[in-house]
Amino acid sequence: MDLFDWETGGRDSGDGGPGGSCSWVTVVLIGAFVLLAVLVHSFLGFLGGLF
Repeated sequence: MDLFDWETGGRDSGDGGPGGSCSWVTVVLIGAFVLLAVLVHSFLGFLGGLF
């Protein structure tokens, strides 16, 4: 991964092996979506406990 790879298909796209490579932006976006899913799940569980 390249810390400064902010655009799609940036500097680390050519040196990846058969599996390809992943930028830090992709890792951060996936982490944010996972965190959002966990927060929504716990919030809906909290609302379900109230009713």
